[in-house]
Amino acid sequence: MNRYRAFATLMLMLVIFPLNRLVVASGSQSTGMHFLLLGPSAHNMGLSDAHTASLTGASAIYLNPALLSMENRNSATLSYMIWPATDTQNSFAGMVYNKGRQAFGIALLSSLSDNIPLRTNPTTNPDGFFAVRYFSLAGSYSRAMGPLSIGVTGMYLYEQFFRDHASGLGMNAGLALHLLEERVRLGAALKNLGSMEELAETATRLPTMLSFGTDIQLLQFSTSAIEDEIPLLFSVIVDYNIPLNEISGTEEGSIVSQGDGYFNAGLELNISDIIDLRAGLRSGETQRRFSFGAGLLFSDFYFNYAFLPFSDGFGVAHAVSLQYNF
Repeated sequence: MNRYRAFATLMLMLVIFPLNRLVVASGSQSTGMHFLLLGPSAHNMGLSDAHTASLTGASAIYLNPALLSMENRNSATLSYMIWPATDTQNSFAGMVYNKGRQAFGIALLSSLSDNIPLRTNPTTNPDGFFAVRYFSLAGSYSRAMGPLSIGVTGMYLYEQFFRDHASGLGMNAGLALHLLEERVRLGAALKNLGSMEELAETATRLPTMLSFGTDIQLLQFSTSAIEDEIPLLFSVIVDYNIPLNEISGTEEGSIVSQGDGYFNAGLELNISDIIDLRAGLRSGETQRRFSFGAGLLFSDFYFNYAFLPFSDGFGVAHAVSLQYNF
């Protein structure tokens, strides 16, 4: 009971303390820096970003740093996503090092939208083209205390829009808990707390998010193929996300949900600890309702691919990632 009481106390501190100390906002400005909300690896994207309680290696640095100390091995991950319809490219590189009950992580995350036409008058041919760039450098620390883990990430952030640029600082904090011989994992994360310098005349507000998630190994069985048995494992991963950026009333620092909460849910089938097949679903208002993905484990290398169809003519995005376990 003491462990569960500690879990509840830490969760309460996770929600209340950072909101009072770290989020500075005013007015009804919309958020930016949304590249921080897109799961940085193809593994996450194939599950529609349901990742608050799912072990996905170095991605947890940006998603829930408490998960880092639950990883069994050290790992390094490279990931790349391209969205041709908008000329958007996202890149991620991260590494996790485990030492006993502790884990350390470092990662780079960037987003580039290129070839944006620049016009000073309504003409057929643009005067030129420019790019919008986002960049983040992050470091994490996580510690396990029995089945409970806690973690925190600090981030340096940078954005550039045409000739204007700004930097800022942010942080993520999270909790994770193993249950039922590690067949069930619960997680909670408060992401993208912090502030940016002014970009031109207005500071971009970070997309602060409170997420709760679960990863459940739902069904495990074996099927026969010739003389060998092939083990199969079905897992269900679900997140509930609450945006926390809209100001309510006139009291400075009063923070409520920017909109209704929404679910991200994913289903994963693991075949013989070698092949993973994934599908994901997002609720609420979104241009990316479904996602699909696959993973292949070969020796110490784990290759992942995600297929992300967008609605309303926004085309399809593709993501690939390679994780090396050592």
